[in-house]
Amino acid sequence: RNSMAYTNKGVVLKDLGNNQEALVCYDKAIELDPTNPKAYNNKGVVLGDLGDAQGALACYVKAIELDPRCSSVYANKGNVLYGLGDKREALACYVK
Repeated sequence: RNSMAYTNKGVVLKDLGNNQEALVCYDKAIELDPTNPKAYNNKGVVLGDLGDAQGALACYVKAIELDPRCSSVYANKGNVLYGLGDKREALACYVK
């Protein structure tokens, strides 16, 4: 199986409210292709939803490292930073 199949499955599971199962899919996607920025971004969204801001932030940093042109990752990172009270860094993400 390929990484994008697991990434897509994770999206559907998250939409169905199965965050833990979605995380398993994103982890499998990353295992199969550690250069898949969408898997890291989506994993970050789920971790953020579960209250793991630091874990989400780490995923967004990795996704940006892999694909610095993906504006949605910067927005997600900015949202986490804003929630953590780091408004200056959040603002920097929003203008990327």
